[in-house]
Amino acid sequence: MRSIEFVLILAAFTTASSAKQPTTPAAAKPAAHVQSGPADEAGRQKLHESAMKFVEAADARRRLAQSLDKLLEDGKQSMMHTNPGLDPRFGEEWVKRMRTRVSLDQIVVATAQVYEKYFSSDELEELAQGQLALKKGEIHTLPPGLAEKLKTNSPFIQRDINTQTTIIGGRLGSEVGKEIEKEHPEWIKPAPAPAPTAKK
Repeated sequence: MRSIEFVLILAAFTTASSAKQPTTPAAAKPAAHVQSGPADEAGRQKLHESAMKFVEAADARRRLAQSLDKLLEDGKQSMMHTNPGLDPRFGEEWVKRMRTRVSLDQIVVATAQVYEKYFSSDELEELAQGQLALKKGEIHTLPPGLAEKLKTNSPFIQRDINTQTTIIGGRLGSEVGKEIEKEHPEWIKPAPAPAPTAKK
């Protein structure tokens, strides 16, 4: 049986102010602004804490928790479509086990680590303040340079978050699939051979 993969997609979080910026023409797509990162352990720890503060202010955990059932159902449908020999009970058991084993903490940390690549600790603190202000219905204007950097980096951030969550979800989905396959081999039947095509 092919390895079963499960993809979690977590949207990159952007502030409302960045959405108001004019779009860049397709011909002049900017490159990502990746940070070199602090060299010392204390600086790396501060950067991580600032990134966690930002993703928490952006409600990453709540948004993921709210979308988890749909993501699992989508993963199951994709798996059943890709592996037509699977008994529907396999898919139901897969969803049940995944629901208890997906670690929201692991995905939130992976998301924070992506932001650490693109922003400094001070920038992440500013972004967190912007998110907290938006939650309170207050106006918070980001410094123009930071707003532009956020807008420029958003597609790269989204790509990196998708990559990280795909790795996490794919590893867990495959592990769960193999467990079920071992416990219930009767739920896996070879896919039917394609019908022969008529010769002209």
